[in-house]
Amino acid sequence: MSSEKSSEPGASSVSISCRDYIFHGIYFLLYGMVKYLPSPLGDGLRYWISWPFVQRMGKVRLYEGVTLWYPYRIRLGNRVTLNEWIYISGFGGVEIGDNVSIGHRTSIISSDHVISEREKPIKEQGLSAAPVVIDADVFIGCNTTILKGVHIGRGSVVGAGSVVTQDVPPYTIVAGVPAKTVATRV
Repeated sequence: MSSEKSSEPGASSVSISCRDYIFHGIYFLLYGMVKYLPSPLGDGLRYWISWPFVQRMGKVRLYEGVTLWYPYRIRLGNRVTLNEWIYISGFGGVEIGDNVSIGHRTSIISSDHVISEREKPIKEQGLSAAPVVIDADVFIGCNTTILKGVHIGRGSVVGAGSVVTQDVPPYTIVAGVPAKTVATRV
């Protein structure tokens, strides 16, 4: 099975092995059976099935429709709430600290496509990946997108509908497209 590697400067390359594909397939076969079950029964079953596959998983509430892509590259702290229809791509690595709440329909994406070679189809250029880190005690509003390489500092708040493309300092409130500082928490 071929690997996908980055050729973009400053981003780490991540390869996908045959073992990764098999592991991922088994996870999605099992998780697919409970992904859409309603809460609260579904929350417990989603946790129980995800726990062996996620790299590190504290006490987490997984609401209906949550997708953990490449779960073995995702680390989730204690008292994390992942609301309905969240998509987390762990391809480049994702770490979420303790006491984090993430609003519904949020996407956390730790990779993107390389687009530097004009003569080569984009889908053949591979992926560029960088970890996303969300520190403890962060609140992320619904319909937010967090892109690769972003570090959201402790105690920060991300407004609903934001697109986070750069690091967020601790105790900062950001909002907008792209997200910009609107206030600091005192």
